[in-house]
Amino acid sequence: MNTSTKKNIYKYLIEIIIIVIGVLIAFYLTNWGEKIKEKKTEREIICQIYFELNDNLIDLKNDIEIHRNALKSQLKVQQFIDSSKIHADSLMMDFYWTTKDEYIFPNTSAFENLKNSGMGIIQNDSLRDLITLVYNNYFPRISKGNNLHPDINNYLTPYFKKNFKVNRNPNIKYNLYLGDSLKITYPRDFGNGIKQIIGYIPLDEEKLKKDEEFKFLMSEILWFRIYKISYYQTAITNVKKILELIENEYPKNYCLQKNK
Repeated sequence: MNTSTKKNIYKYLIEIIIIVIGVLIAFYLTNWGEKIKEKKTEREIICQIYFELNDNLIDLKNDIEIHRNALKSQLKVQQFIDSSKIHADSLMMDFYWTTKDEYIFPNTSAFENLKNSGMGIIQNDSLRDLITLVYNNYFPRISKGNNLHPDINNYLTPYFKKNFKVNRNPNIKYNLYLGDSLKITYPRDFGNGIKQIIGYIPLDEEKLKKDEEFKFLMSEILWFRIYKISYYQTAITNVKKILELIENEYPKNYCLQKNK
């Protein structure tokens, strides 16, 4: 092999090496750029979920207080059934709250964005799994139409229509406390003479105490209510865990700064 041929071979080899290196660099830069883009998308979606869950958490806390208030009323009604010393006139508001149900109507737009982008975009396995669990399991269980038990209000209304009358006395006051900062006072005055007056009064107190159907209904809704409170509490606990994981996973106040 002459010198000229060797030079050409070396020349071609060098050109091939340069091309290969160029391709590898281009591939690396493209892959690096895609990872940066994915990381940015991940952070944007995580921040959306962070603010979305904070809003949902407010609703969860308010709803569970209503359920807890209703549970207390149910237990008072049960004492009324079991005791001759408790009279219906002291339970007007408790009969009312016994019939009330509550559901969450969660905002899920951020979770839908996450699903559209691909669940794998969240690198933290624990965070991804917990978000999926809350949105796909806990929220549906306490949303309208997905509960395993009947709607308490619908379940009791036929009986209450036949055996109770509605309180019409605007002078009877009742305070509903939602958490530590929100208090709703009844009757609620909406202006222009419009007031929301609450309370149910038995048509026949003695008959009500002895009515086996009423006893059955109160027994049933006790388990309905305990189930609902349990799922609400589990949802609240796990939403808080998600928020804590996000705060620990990302730079402090990243999402707050992003929102400004």
